[in-house]
Amino acid sequence: DGGRALEEPVMSPAALRPGKEGIMAICSKLGMSCIAPRRKINVMVVGNHSAGKSSYINWYVGEHVQTTAVAIETSGFTFCTSGKKRDTLKGQATLQLFQHLRHELKPFTPGIYDGLMTEVSTSKERCFNLVTFIDTPGLVDGSFHYPFPVEDIIVSMAKHADLIYIFFDPIGQALCDRTMNVIERLNQQHSTRMRYFLSKADTVPSERDRQKVVVQITQNLSSRIKNKHAFELPCLYIPDQTAKPPRIDNAIDRTCDEIASTIHQNVQHSLDKLEEDASAVADTISALLAADAQAAAHNRRAASYGYALFFLSLQPLLLAAAYVLHRIQPTPVLRARELAPQMYSVAIAAGEALVAQVPAGAPPSETGHPAEASSALAPGTGSPELAAAAPAGGPLSLPQFLAGAAAAFLLLQLASRYFRRYRPQYSSREVSGLRATRVYVTGEVLEQKRRLYQLYLEQCSSGVS
Repeated sequence: DGGRALEEPVMSPAALRPGKEGIMAICSKLGMSCIAPRRKINVMVVGNHSAGKSSYINWYVGEHVQTTAVAIETSGFTFCTSGKKRDTLKGQATLQLFQHLRHELKPFTPGIYDGLMTEVSTSKERCFNLVTFIDTPGLVDGSFHYPFPVEDIIVSMAKHADLIYIFFDPIGQALCDRTMNVIERLNQQHSTRMRYFLSKADTVPSERDRQKVVVQITQNLSSRIKNKHAFELPCLYIPDQTAKPPRIDNAIDRTCDEIASTIHQNVQHSLDKLEEDASAVADTISALLAADAQAAAHNRRAASYGYALFFLSLQPLLLAAAYVLHRIQPTPVLRARELAPQMYSVAIAAGEALVAQVPAGAPPSETGHPAEASSALAPGTGSPELAAAAPAGGPLSLPQFLAGAAAAFLLLQLASRYFRRYRPQYSSREVSGLRATRVYVTGEVLEQKRRLYQLYLEQCSSGVS
């Protein structure tokens, strides 16, 4: 019980089965961290050493599940919960049972393991089957050393507490600094869930002394809590069936009524959380589909630019191949010229514009470059016959032309690969599953929440005109 947390959820939209699984499974497959509603409420009891915390829990449970003594007995955190058989669980088994605390207590591991314990009781007293008590270590000042940062852990666990009972011992160290520091930190975030009690009120000899203790505690708390206007400090003590009850108003039954009321409110909270989780799932799916649509648009642009550059990169190779084959003039090329004379003429004209044409009988240059041969055959340099045979065309030699065509092909291929960088995109099956899941959580799940709420209200108002 206590709630189950999905640790490290993994995104797997393809595994969605709309209408065949609950919100928890959907959240897990969408990569959302989600905590299931708890069947039981958590009641945390905080106070100084020997404030009567364990005695109160034993009284409520109707069984001696916690050790009580004047010495410091509770030096760790003890969870008291109901179960099918009496058992005691140690540190890691406790975290396995209350998995919703794993995230909160992770910064304090492994030192916290020795400070965790669970007492499982079969008691059916009061509403114990729907309550989990968290008995915190008795807080003391001085040289007493805790094996873990007790104040930080109390504040972390309080996030999952539905009620926080603060017990002040009228004789012990009710006003110790550590207790006041914890109360101040808890009050900053959980003031509406905190209740204050003067425990062991029957041990104070007179009403006048009790009033003095209440005034001292109230004065010390006034500068540390926010809700001063609604502050109450009722007296509380464990009733003794064998002795005559003292003339003191005992608020212990009020705590039971408040626990019962909180259990009913937990039903409302669970139904409200169902709607919140359904809305969160719908918003997450909408965000995923919007991101997928953006990725699809980006991929379409990338494909169009990339393939355009890819086909453009083939042009230099085709041009070079056509020109070389024209120089060789094999029979298949002559036939191709007849099939596409215009394209063939364009390719040959481009090649002749780029490659220098050296006529037969022209003297080769010392380096073999056509431009040098051209300068040797320039007008005014000698023989008119050789000047008439000067090369025509472009400034490149045939090897340079081929190398340039290859370089252009490689550069355009690289540019094509650069533009064809695709973003991850969902398959059509995954998109269909996401859309169907969104319809399911915004339709059937919310309708189910409405029906359950109506049933709950009918049960609450039955017999009321």
